[in-house]
Amino acid sequence: MVKVRTRWRSRVFFLVACGSTLTAGAQQPPVSAASLPERYVESLKLSQAKRYADAAAILEPFYIAGPVGMDWHWNFAMYQLACDEALAGRREKAMNALIASQARGGSVSAKQLATDANLASLHDDPRFTQIVDAARNGERLWAREPGQGLPFAPNLSEEAKIAGLSTVWSEARFNFAFFDRQPDLDWNQTYLDFLPTVRATASTEEYYRVLMRFAALLKDGHTNVYPPEPLRDAFYGGPGLHTQLVENAIVVTAVDDPALLAQRWRVGDALLAIDGEDIRHYAEREIGPYQSSSTPQDLQVRTFDYALLTGRAGSRFHVTVKNAEGKREERVLTRLTLQDQSKLKKNGASFKMRPDGIAVLTIDEFEDSEGAKALLTNLPRVNSSRGLVIDVRANGGGSTPVDLLQMLAREPIRGPMMRTRSYSAADRARGVLPGWTDAAPFEVPADPAHHIDVPVAVLTSARTFSAAEDFVALFNAMHRGITVGEATAGSTGQPLFFQLPGGGSARICTRNDRTPDGTVFEGIGLRPAIPVSNTIESIRRGKDKVLERAAGALLAAK
Repeated sequence: MVKVRTRWRSRVFFLVACGSTLTAGAQQPPVSAASLPERYVESLKLSQAKRYADAAAILEPFYIAGPVGMDWHWNFAMYQLACDEALAGRREKAMNALIASQARGGSVSAKQLATDANLASLHDDPRFTQIVDAARNGERLWAREPGQGLPFAPNLSEEAKIAGLSTVWSEARFNFAFFDRQPDLDWNQTYLDFLPTVRATASTEEYYRVLMRFAALLKDGHTNVYPPEPLRDAFYGGPGLHTQLVENAIVVTAVDDPALLAQRWRVGDALLAIDGEDIRHYAEREIGPYQSSSTPQDLQVRTFDYALLTGRAGSRFHVTVKNAEGKREERVLTRLTLQDQSKLKKNGASFKMRPDGIAVLTIDEFEDSEGAKALLTNLPRVNSSRGLVIDVRANGGGSTPVDLLQMLAREPIRGPMMRTRSYSAADRARGVLPGWTDAAPFEVPADPAHHIDVPVAVLTSARTFSAAEDFVALFNAMHRGITVGEATAGSTGQPLFFQLPGGGSARICTRNDRTPDGTVFEGIGLRPAIPVSNTIESIRRGKDKVLERAAGALLAAK
């Protein structure tokens, strides 16, 4: 998933983090949607150096070319152009750029418009006041959802509950990218079917569980409902250990809580029952229906890895276990609060060198650039190694790590193919139903100054999700190395986030992405070149078959 990150005085596209920067006087490349992200970053650097006229010179050709064929980047670039023109003392050019940036729908909030010091020279222009007023009017309709301001209550009113259900239904109806994957789902009828269920809920907690089941019917990992903060521990409390479905058995794969080690919990223990009920039946009844997932492997991970043991924090439950010796035991687990769970977590990015000369970079999230930083820090060691393994098997995503890809690339990197729903009120009045808009793929250069020059393998699993799948898809398109492990989750895109009554929230996936060559992987997953899975025996012995297979392949290639 590609995100936009907000900086101190404008917006920076996270698509470009490395690469060369052209000066304002250099000949500029042709104006295109693909070139805009990189040119925007070049302009921003000049602006931060207070070279406002030079910064504006980079973006002015995009203003002249106009928005046709451009994607959402154009709006943000025009707002930046307005700021640079205003700071350069060219008020009329600044106003024209600002009008252009808002013409296709506001790219910034009314509050930012009214208070942005970079636009102070425009404040006495009546047109500026009109732009701010128009932004406020648009936000009344689009920036807030019906009932989103209603505070949390143990049992929301029936009106509030219906408003929340209606909001999820409506946002999906207009924005969801994958109705074609659900040809038998009548979304409008499903909404009507859920109305009496929503009305019958006796608490806000029960209500949000119904909304989760409603969203899960869309079968997309980026389309979810989240409960209000006061209910998080009621939904997501869990013990300090991890489980996974391995060889048709539910196995403990990690024990984070030292107290559980004292209670004889060990990696490799197999869970058979919860409170006397067969654990598979329990999962099908209590867990699976509430999981928003895009593929069978994604649903399996969410059911058996992430959610199987969750519930109300502080609650205790009995587990029937078969240990490594084959002995059945009855044990008790207590669910911890999210805060207590966070104290036990160990994730992020780590780097190590194996005795065989293979470098291993493990990255468990792309919410920041720690993975790229770890690689840069160890660049000499990597380039003197016999190969590099990048492990994203437990990476749940964040922002597409273009900076990391640039270090691996030998040629310019072309982004994914993207399409999103399009809607024209006038067209619908003529009987034309909403269709699709294709966005031009971004393109960024390689980073020759920090190039990785050894064979590379990427490890994947069904927990490889969202931006981590973007990374794998682009890595494959670069033909830079091999992938080893299991199929990825099959879910990425740009979700629309919105608020719900009582303080909850939801998101709807708005973008249908494909690999740069058009291959569909959403709803399928990316298959590794070398399929390998760990076994119960390898887990119990602490042997990572996937990593060993990747290391062996790299050594053979070297």
